[in-house]
Amino acid sequence: MIGVGTDGPTGAGAGSDAGIRATERDCWIALSLVPGVGPAGFARLLARYGSAAAMWRAGPAALRDLVPFGDQGAPGGELHWRADPREVARSLQQATERVGGRVVTGLDDAYPPALRTLDPRPPTLFVIGPQSVFLERAVAIVGTRRASGYGMSVATEIGDDLARAGVVVVSGLALGIDGAAHHAAVAAGTPSIAVLPSPIDRIYPPRHRQLARDLLRGGGAIVSEIAIGASIGRPDFARRNRIIAGLAEAVVVVEAPDRSGALLTAAAANAIGRELYAVPGPIDAMASRGCNRLIADHQATLVTSSASLLRQIGLARGERPPTVNALSEVEGQVLRHLLERSGSIEELVDRTRQQPASVASALAMLEARGLVNPFGGATFHPTVAAKRLAKVM
Repeated sequence: MIGVGTDGPTGAGAGSDAGIRATERDCWIALSLVPGVGPAGFARLLARYGSAAAMWRAGPAALRDLVPFGDQGAPGGELHWRADPREVARSLQQATERVGGRVVTGLDDAYPPALRTLDPRPPTLFVIGPQSVFLERAVAIVGTRRASGYGMSVATEIGDDLARAGVVVVSGLALGIDGAAHHAAVAAGTPSIAVLPSPIDRIYPPRHRQLARDLLRGGGAIVSEIAIGASIGRPDFARRNRIIAGLAEAVVVVEAPDRSGALLTAAAANAIGRELYAVPGPIDAMASRGCNRLIADHQATLVTSSASLLRQIGLARGERPPTVNALSEVEGQVLRHLLERSGSIEELVDRTRQQPASVASALAMLEARGLVNPFGGATFHPTVAAKRLAKVM
């Protein structure tokens, strides 16, 4: 953890006197980093003491009844309170700025308005990307990492139509449904927000680093509740799901088996009053059991098409046509085969009778134009934009 614990500044000026001299924002940042506090503990402390500065001056002895702490000498224990909150905040802000991000607290105007309604809300966020993206209408698309071809197609179609209607797509940058939704938004030229379970300098999963770069180049944002340098665990994934739901006015679950993390996002959506939608699937499909149950239990509204979803949230289907340059002969041939059936490079070489290098080059160009997506790193699928382009090819 940056600037706290035994590595933090503990010399002259540290302790309660430093808390008095530090600004409220400094103390807010420092307290949000203390292991064991979290959003709920932070909210309880703020309600008891009225300000972060007052919390810091009170010290750990007065706070044990509200927040559990470890032994004084243990990592995450009371030694964190010996740090100077000014140095903690400065160190963290410098580390965040080095990776192109910024620290946003609940005291800042830049704090996402949608998250202010959460109780408790994350006290501190770490963001890369423009503040303006958090002011737009947003819908979350979530689902399983082990998505079927059906699920990937539906997530892509819904993401594309939402993006073309000017809606920001929010998801978790995970493999499967999340990745399909982000890819669709990027291809449509609309900003997207990725909420990470890891610090913003450690893209998770690593396979989606390029997707994260594309998302940022398209005016989107990456946000996390986890500070630079912090370790992550299973609870951080659950906290990420709550932020995804909080940033959106509605949550769409595309595919979710039993015990899927997407169902935690669905539960969070219902708990905080967001509209919840679910895409049905075959009754014998494990990947759709969670969605089918949400619909059967009347916890989510049935989604029969992306057009019906847009109508239900008060939007018309976007009509912006995809903008693409003229395709080369090989690119057109590869795309036509993909429109017939998705496939790997090896399969496309056999089907097109082109050289492997030519097929690989064509796929790279088609992906750059937003016409194909390499789901799973091996199989290529045509995007919704490609299907629209096929009508005039």
